Amino acid sequence: MENHNQRLERLRNKLIAAALDKETFLHPEVILLSQALDQMIVKEQREKYKRVASQR
Repeated sequence: MENHNQRLERLRNKLIAAALDKETFLHPEVILLSQALDQMIVKEQREKYKRVASQR
């Protein structure tokens, strides 16, 4: 089963490949991948913050 870091890395690689293929960061596919990656990163940061805060 794929862990969170592997999912992030897979999506990051898809984003890079799409940006290289489309030769722009403004293509709708690239924007959607970027937004999805941003959401995953923010979710992970929130979960990490909650874990750290609960240990205090």
